[in-house]
Amino acid sequence: MKRTLTLAAALTAGLAAAPAGAQSLRIAHGYPAQSIIGATYDHFAEYVEANSEIEAEVFALTLLDLRQASPGLTSGVADVSMVLTPYFQNEFSEANFPADLSMAANIDGQPTSIAAAMAGAMMEYIIFNCPDCRMQIAAQNQVYLATAPGTQFSLLCREPLTTLDDVAGKVLRSSTNTFRRWTEAMGATASSISGNEMYDGLNQGLIDCTVNAVGEMSNFSLFDVVKGITLAVPGGTFGGTGIGHFNLGYWADLSVEQREMMARGMAETAAFMSTAYVRQARTDLARAREMGIEVHEPDASLVEATAAFTRADVDTIVQLYSEQYGVRDAEAKAATFQELLAKWKGLTDPLDPTDQAALADLLWTEVLAKVDYATYGLN
Repeated sequence: MKRTLTLAAALTAGLAAAPAGAQSLRIAHGYPAQSIIGATYDHFAEYVEANSEIEAEVFALTLLDLRQASPGLTSGVADVSMVLTPYFQNEFSEANFPADLSMAANIDGQPTSIAAAMAGAMMEYIIFNCPDCRMQIAAQNQVYLATAPGTQFSLLCREPLTTLDDVAGKVLRSSTNTFRRWTEAMGATASSISGNEMYDGLNQGLIDCTVNAVGEMSNFSLFDVVKGITLAVPGGTFGGTGIGHFNLGYWADLSVEQREMMARGMAETAAFMSTAYVRQARTDLARAREMGIEVHEPDASLVEATAAFTRADVDTIVQLYSEQYGVRDAEAKAATFQELLAKWKGLTDPLDPTDQAALADLLWTEVLAKVDYATYGLN
């Protein structure tokens, strides 16, 4: 039976040191248990237990925090974790490259669900179009299966900021290079404090806003420190939400049938998380308004400046990853990913953005069902 465990329980059981084998599954993530990510991994654990003899255990913000997730997974502290790849720029530069292009999803009109479109595009790109991505992931003793972004990024602030002049001079917590560049282009200062530090940063006035999905209001308990929300600017999303990173040794020990089951579960889980963010954003906005937190659409000056930045930044991303991170054929890779974004906007735009089953079916049939689980991640 799935259990969410504490660090003390893990250490008492000796789980951090013992190999899991194919009859148990240790899931560790750096979010509170009562968060979308906590619910997401509980969902995955329940799926695994319902479809196999494997017993799954979930460690929420105890075994690994956000910055420990990748090295912890590499060393076998956990079997599965959410790796926020932009926290590890050099190790995952190939996967971060398309993740940083998330704002490009809005160039020809915002998708019905940027979470769904980016999830499908990232998964198809990494698994079938980017051997360099898979090589870097394998070099970290990991195997990739799924990405699950959230909703369009907004400004969650200590006070309402709706115009370009309002934003200028402020300090904004920005989680990726793309959002840091947007911050600076708007005349503000970028801060790179981690997600686990957002509450204190806002509470202490170290930052004026965090650039995040609205659903993070609940995930990080920000209702007491946020007084203004400006919707859909800068837009885009955190594309580097690798919820389906497995320890390579654990993956190799699974049978082919178990690997396919894990992948089917990850299609379900990615859909669970992406649609949950849409539902949570609606709930959090309603709660924010009830609490007197001001919710605004951005002023035209901020919208226009953001649109101009987004179009120009594609070339900046290509140049940056080519020169700074050594990504080969960056222009061609960017074109491939933008084609996949357009494809997945077309596939997901007709869907209800909260329809978990429909999105799970798409992620499975269009991506994960086409994988050869006898060899994937092992060659």
